[in-house]
This record gives sequence, C-alpha cells and structure tokens, in this order.
Amino acid sequence: MNCLFFFIFLISFLLSQSPTLSFHFYFCWRFRVHIINNLSLNNLVIDCISADDDLGRHELWWGEEFTFKIGQRPIGDTRVVCNVTKFGSNHITSINVFTNGFADDHCCKTGQCYWSARDDAIYFSNNNKNWNRWYNWTSV
Repeated sequence: MNCLFFFIFLISFLLSQSPTLSFHFYFCWRFRVHIINNLSLNNLVIDCISADDDLGRHELWWGEEFTFKIGQRPIGDTRVVCNVTKFGSNHITSINVFTNGFADDHCCKTGQCYWSARDDAIYFSNNNKNWNRWYNWTSV
C-alpha cells in the first residue's frame, strides 16, 4: 500500500511540475458557489439545476446570496446551470455557474466561485474582491 501511495504521489508531483499539463483535479475538487444579488432595484430570481440535483428556485433581495457546496465528479463533467432573472423585468440569462474546467481554471486557488448579478451584467470573482464581467443580460 505504501508503494502505491508513493507512486501516486510521485506521478502527481511530476505532472504538477509540467507547464503544459494541469493537475488541479487531485488537489482541488471541493468548491463553494455563491450567487449574490447586487441589483439596485430588482430582486434576483435564480433557478439552478445539475444532472443530479434541482437546487430549486430562489428569490434574493438586494445583498442576499444563495450558496451551495459542490464537488467534482471523478469521471465526467460536473455542471450546474442557473437561469437568472431580474424580477419583474424581461432580463434573463442562463449561466454555467460551475463546470469542472471552469472551476479548475478560475476557482481552484480559493475553492470559491462568486457570481454577482448587477444592473449591467453578471460578474465573476474567485475571492469576492476582484470582479470580471462574465455574462451580459439578454431580453426575452
């Protein structure tokens, strides 16, 4: 058993040193996703679903957030999609709040994926401080 552990550790270490191969999966597989209402006048309605779970419909007042924990599947892609709506308006968008590749590339450092719904767009951060515009609102 010790030989197997050492072999896995050695392969993990060697792959993590390669600039062309990513090996986040083994060290970064549990995350917390936050969806925050930062709209100035509207409530935010979110309806999230994955292949395994319906996370339900939630209406958030200004400043409130919906949070859930998620882990990556060892085989296949873990994906959570949310329909996000400005309550009382025709502005809606469907966003991937979590996928394996996205989490590895953007959330692994902190284990956190933050989404902020704002009047002009939906923004992303992995530390709740530095925000990037990620999705635009669409009208239906």
